Amino acid sequence: MSNTPDNKFIRDFTAFQKIISHYGMYNSISQTLLKITSPGVPDIYQGTEIWDFSLVDPDNRRIVNYNLRINMLEELKKMETELSLAEFTRELTMNKENGKIKLYLIYKALNYRKKNRELFERGEYLPLEVMGKKADNVCAFVRRIGNNRVLIVAPRFFTSLISQPTGLPLGESVWDDTFIVIPIAEPGAQYINIFTGEMITAKNYKDATEVHLSDIFANFPVAMLKRIYN
Repeated sequence: MSNTPDNKFIRDFTAFQKIISHYGMYNSISQTLLKITSPGVPDIYQGTEIWDFSLVDPDNRRIVNYNLRINMLEELKKMETELSLAEFTRELTMNKENGKIKLYLIYKALNYRKKNRELFERGEYLPLEVMGKKADNVCAFVRRIGNNRVLIVAPRFFTSLISQPTGLPLGESVWDDTFIVIPIAEPGAQYINIFTGEMITAKNYKDATEVHLSDIFANFPVAMLKRIYN
């Protein structure tokens, strides 16, 4: 289908695609995190480590530009050491169109899964309750085995989160009073965000603890929060 001046479909579709692609990228980020951290074995088609705009299912027979992906990953690793992780991940989010944000997520999440193999192979899966105005806009659960546990937080329904597709699903202006309930009474518990390096402190909530999404999603649209002990 050629992009010619008299092709009205392409003109109309391109404008529509520019809008929905932003929401689609955020959906892809959330789905990728859920795929890697949910019970089971994550399946990633070769070539989909960055954005894939084909209108059919990914096809493993297609030629993959591995050099591009290798170079992108090496660039990410270099930038990861040169900038603060919070600054670095916010920059990835602001420039999500280049696909580096998805590659970074896969790189960090798979490495964490590799280092915590028993947690993801044998660990419990526990859904977490979410409270507040945007409670329906997030999926949250914990994987745990013994004292080793990690909270997984992935937003959903992005069109109701951000009115403009170029907006960022970050901070208090988006998440308002929404928080996750951790069914363990340990106020002051410390969590580190695997992606951003930010520290999150749980607060007391009845006979449990809470962490606010405005803190979790300050610089990156998804989160893996590792419980750390002093």
